[in-house]
Amino acid sequence: MSTDKLTVGTWNVEYAAGADRNALRLARLQQVPADIWVLTETHDDLDLSETHVAVSTEQRPTGRAGGRWTTIWSRQKVLARIEVRDPVRTVAALVQTSMGPVAVYGTVLPWHSDPGPGEHRAKNWTEQDRVLQIQLAEWRAIRADLGPDVPLIVAGDLNMSLGGPRYYGTKRGEAALREGLAELGLGCATEYDRLAPGALQHSPIDHIVVPEPWLPRTRIAAAWEGTNEAGRKLSDHSGLVVEVEGL
Repeated sequence: MSTDKLTVGTWNVEYAAGADRNALRLARLQQVPADIWVLTETHDDLDLSETHVAVSTEQRPTGRAGGRWTTIWSRQKVLARIEVRDPVRTVAALVQTSMGPVAVYGTVLPWHSDPGPGEHRAKNWTEQDRVLQIQLAEWRAIRADLGPDVPLIVAGDLNMSLGGPRYYGTKRGEAALREGLAELGLGCATEYDRLAPGALQHSPIDHIVVPEPWLPRTRIAAAWEGTNEAGRKLSDHSGLVVEVEGL
């Protein structure tokens, strides 16, 4: 059996604002090295380019140049960028890993009060319901385009807790996500029940989804609140890294 491992992390870095806080964020990321990082609510100022290659969403319409909803940072070679329907919110890439080519899809799903793109503000959670179905269809299309031999990883801010005490999200959103993942043969590696007891104060809403057959070989290698070891607040989201044992 191969001893190859693949490590994947995700963290919503709360706009990656402030040079001093970004230095601390970078130090936190370097404490748990990952082959692939999917950073959300991020910015080009949070720069991992000494060790990783970036594939980013387009500029967020916030007025602050360099802001991104999502950036995939890969330690291994990026073989291709994968076209997505919403290049501001989502990004996807085909990455060469020790386990072969892997498709990585990074995303931020809408939060409870996301108003949506129209003139009339969407009701709470309805924008998540709408976008989730679009992204599930896109994950299905990526799988179909690349074929069954290319695994798909989805990571980022899904804005819903999975398992354990409900912290954020709706029952219908969780049910729709679980149904879609089951259809695609995917499973969430960062559910609350997979965390070590006491690892986080509440169920994470940022997640890493892997092929279902990988789950028995996947463990949560690190989980932290949005602070550094000294307790300095760096984000309003926790961060997670999973480790997948090689085939």
